[in-house]
Amino acid sequence: MSLSRSSIFSVDYDRCGQLFPDNAQDWSWKEMLPYFKKGLTLTPPPAELAKRFNISTDTSYWGADSPIKASFPSYQYPGLDPLVSAFQELPGVEMISDSGAGRAGVYWYLTFMDPVKLERSYATNSHYSNHLDRPNYHLMAETAVRRVLLEGTTATGIEFYTEAGGVATVKVSKEVLMAAGAVHTPKLLQLSGVGPKKVLDAAGIKTLVDLPGVGQNFQDHSNIAAAISIPGLKEIHLNAEDLTTDAAFKQWADDLWAANRTGPHSIAYGNIAGWLPLTAITPERFAALANELETQDRAAYLAADTYLTVTKGYAAQMKGLAVAMRSPNTVFARRVEPILKQPFSRGSVNIDPKNPFGANPVVDYQSLSNPVERAVLVEMVKWYRQFHFSTSLATLGALKPNETSPGADVVTDEQLAAWVPTALTPTDYHPAGTAAMMPRKLGGVVDQTLRVYGVRSLRVIDASIFPVLPGGNTCQPTYGVAEKAADISKSQA
Repeated sequence: MSLSRSSIFSVDYDRCGQLFPDNAQDWSWKEMLPYFKKGLTLTPPPAELAKRFNISTDTSYWGADSPIKASFPSYQYPGLDPLVSAFQELPGVEMISDSGAGRAGVYWYLTFMDPVKLERSYATNSHYSNHLDRPNYHLMAETAVRRVLLEGTTATGIEFYTEAGGVATVKVSKEVLMAAGAVHTPKLLQLSGVGPKKVLDAAGIKTLVDLPGVGQNFQDHSNIAAAISIPGLKEIHLNAEDLTTDAAFKQWADDLWAANRTGPHSIAYGNIAGWLPLTAITPERFAALANELETQDRAAYLAADTYLTVTKGYAAQMKGLAVAMRSPNTVFARRVEPILKQPFSRGSVNIDPKNPFGANPVVDYQSLSNPVERAVLVEMVKWYRQFHFSTSLATLGALKPNETSPGADVVTDEQLAAWVPTALTPTDYHPAGTAAMMPRKLGGVVDQTLRVYGVRSLRVIDASIFPVLPGGNTCQPTYGVAEKAADISKSQA
């Protein structure tokens, strides 16, 4: 998994701060950096590899004591060189020295990989497995929680399903910490009687706390299936395909891996990409698109029965997003493959009214409901073409780049806009936002201490609390939130 911190905690664009103007420093970049560092240990790349590919790291952005490790593979294919050169040929694209800096640009990124074991490093094998002997630490695997138990509006425990198909309870002496993720956290809150009253009424669940934002504000990164191949990269040897066509190279790679787990088998794909601002993606149109977002009737792009507080929160977010569209330091798209990092639409995750306890929640992405989102995706496809056909990649090797989707016959903005819905995958498996840390009057669900509004002794500590999506992957920001949540919980115990 790749790592980057171009996120809601970025230096010049702290949208959490905009939504909490009275106490914004608590979740600023400066405040969060120690928790990012606490949550992850950096291992720099081997010196020879760093010199060959000009990979730089800045240890001031990274930790040294976390059991979760991040490192670089011991090998990179030489075909990455022309990709880096192509990025540098386009206007507005910066080369960033370290992916931990929280800035937009092109950089080498780490992977969640233990540099000794050469296996994925993550919460299970880095935290849980190291503490199995603790008498106060128990994990009930494959055990589904049914709901949080409330006495009045105080969380007193949880109810869960047993192996025999019954229901059992666990009581708490202090508080319940919920980390079920952006899909199941809102489900559990709603099943517990905390959420939008009309949703709970439809499912026959008694409303204990009418909290309209629960399950709303749903966001995810999305993929647009533009596809352009670069035949010239295959002419640069060695490359990944040589593992299947060059017996000597494969044997060399196998021997290295067997001897010390180095070489080509240590890499999944090249560790460089661009996390780009809208100012670089469309220098000619970013200002006009930002103006359109600022002046539109934003409520028109939400469901007609959306609660007023949720509508106000969406308006506040879009106001901040319009500012970000003009910034050279907020990530809107990941390259080389085109992934939208700042969605303009907001969906929902609600319990199934027909079978609230037995069925999965109803997930509605509401993708492309805001027209600015489609317009930005069109600009992303145009930039994607520019990257391949208007840089040195166009003359790399004997054959030119080959576009298979959307294809050479899809040319105008109107044609591209019509193609976008047919090619969009609404998820990059980074769901967030459904228990947002925003003021309650803006549809928020938790406050800045992660306590659920209107409920005592209940906090949420997963990606559902993000009011807006990070411009990078959600894993490390979630680790950072968890580390900060631990300090908050201990300080208020």
